Amino acid sequence: MRPMPGWPATPMTVSASRVQYIWSPILGWALLTCSASLALAQVGVAVPGVSDTPVTSSDQTTNAPGDQTGGTSTPSTAGGLSPIVTPAPVARPNTFGDIALPAGTTVANPSTQLIPGLSDTLGGAATSIYGGGANGISLAGFSGGGAPGGDELGISVGSFRLYPAIDITTGADNNVFATNNVGTATTTPTTTPTLSLSTVVAPSLALRSDWLNHSINFMLGGGFGFYASAPTQNYQNYFLIVDGRIDVREDMALAYSFGYRRATEALGMANVAFAQAPTVAESFPVTLALTKRFNRFSFEVGGGATRLWFQDHSTITSGGLDAQSRNRNAYEEHLRFGYDLTEDVTLFVTPSITQTRYDLNPDTLGQTRDSSTAALGFGASWVINPTSTIFGNIGYASSSGAMGSTSAITFALGGAWNGYTPLSIRPSLSRGITETALSAYRNTVTTTLGVEYSYQVFDEFALVGGFSYSLADYQPADPGTLGTAPPAGARTDAFARGSIGFLWNPRPQFSFGPIFEYTQGSSTDPTGPAYTRQLLSIRLSARR
Repeated sequence: MRPMPGWPATPMTVSASRVQYIWSPILGWALLTCSASLALAQVGVAVPGVSDTPVTSSDQTTNAPGDQTGGTSTPSTAGGLSPIVTPAPVARPNTFGDIALPAGTTVANPSTQLIPGLSDTLGGAATSIYGGGANGISLAGFSGGGAPGGDELGISVGSFRLYPAIDITTGADNNVFATNNVGTATTTPTTTPTLSLSTVVAPSLALRSDWLNHSINFMLGGGFGFYASAPTQNYQNYFLIVDGRIDVREDMALAYSFGYRRATEALGMANVAFAQAPTVAESFPVTLALTKRFNRFSFEVGGGATRLWFQDHSTITSGGLDAQSRNRNAYEEHLRFGYDLTEDVTLFVTPSITQTRYDLNPDTLGQTRDSSTAALGFGASWVINPTSTIFGNIGYASSSGAMGSTSAITFALGGAWNGYTPLSIRPSLSRGITETALSAYRNTVTTTLGVEYSYQVFDEFALVGGFSYSLADYQPADPGTLGTAPPAGARTDAFARGSIGFLWNPRPQFSFGPIFEYTQGSSTDPTGPAYTRQLLSIRLSARR
């Protein structure tokens, strides 16, 4: 049965006799952004998401391989950001406090993550209460609330429930600076990669309302990384997000979110233009959306604004933009029209527009990077059963500005399968237009394919991991719009990442075990990435 308006759907549960995970495969813009790696987790909230933006504009400093710049993505075909983006946590059904699947590969973004071990409940996904997520994906049946195992997780505080957690990951990274150590037809190895021991501490605290009507959630957390042999890569990231829903009436609701997040950009990924110490990206997102249902039809109108500003802590390469040239505001407006074909299948169409407005026009290189984007998307969601779902959209987006125009077919496809109780699989596929911090290009078209899995091998042991592959196709700026930046030709960066871990879960509150992760970057451009990177770590997670 379809859940009553304003109520979250039945949770999807992966269970065993001694451990239980409840998780929320929300698409939004954050396509299944789950746990993070130690060495690459130089991003805190985003972005999903994360997720650093409002309902459809995004600070991609957290989760977009096509824009490690903290930029704003153009809207997806479904009305909202490119599905590869992880925006800031925004109003949605009560899902915080759900326990993420164990650490694996971040499907939506193989390059940077929020903080280790945290799911996209922190990344967030803007949603209407009637299955009208800002990117047009029906969330009916995709989210769940409540702590697993009764009162085993979460602490009752009046009419609220408190969820404290901490993840500690320590290990060795054999290429901390993502040094080009692989020779290709266009690149040659540079210097010897740097090996470093590293530790990431990621505390979080969530206070979630437990009301019959309305909802409000407070989320506070951070990710603090320390590298013994590479102190310039140390980072301190944190976020504070408030989101909720006001039930105006039984068939109408107002969703809202606002907050602050600080993130840092990881070396060796698409669009990164600094030399050593990561650039810090800060954002302040605000979102608002009103949803109304008419029997089988639903309608949503929403928008948001995000302020983004940056701090350089290293020399920016000659092909990049400095911090003051990247400071900007992003705005988004969208509509969504949905129709429930059956109790489990929803069709939708979503037009949207976004505007990106930079502080400096022209900037320090003499460029004017302001742009506007229009998008139209069509999609559907299908709740196959309480533990298996599929949802997706396809459409067309066109971005235009002083540096040129980019048009692309965009799409998003995601799902969750738990047909066999011990095994849970979450695939995703996405394509969208994102901002870039490289001065010779106007933006990138980024495509990402990924899958995450969790398999309960024995009563207390789980095999976890995943794989992702991402392509960032750079769009050169039009001649005459480069200012003092040197011209550049076509360029495509590719990133592959895989991970596998074996976790011991003696109780639902604890997990412990080793995780191995492999990352590879390559590029058609001689100045692009050409490296391999391995990380072996031990992770301890505790939550109450």
